[in-house]
Amino acid sequence: MNDTDILAELADILAAPDPITPETPLEPPLTWDSMALLAYLAFLRFHFNTILPGASCKDFRTVADLLAPTRPKP
Repeated sequence: MNDTDILAELADILAAPDPITPETPLEPPLTWDSMALLAYLAFLRFHFNTILPGASCKDFRTVADLLAPTRPKP
């Protein structure tokens, strides 16, 4: 998946009314709630084979925080 595809998937998960960027804050009008969190965790597992504990997402503030687990590990 490229960044455009990832951002499109995240926009769907967050029910974003407009295009999102890494700088987009996770606040209204985006929907960052328990259902979005579950969808996000499933997205990571399905597309990146990454299992992330839900509790580790509590401090996420921007879309960039959501993108970090999709990046290759050094």
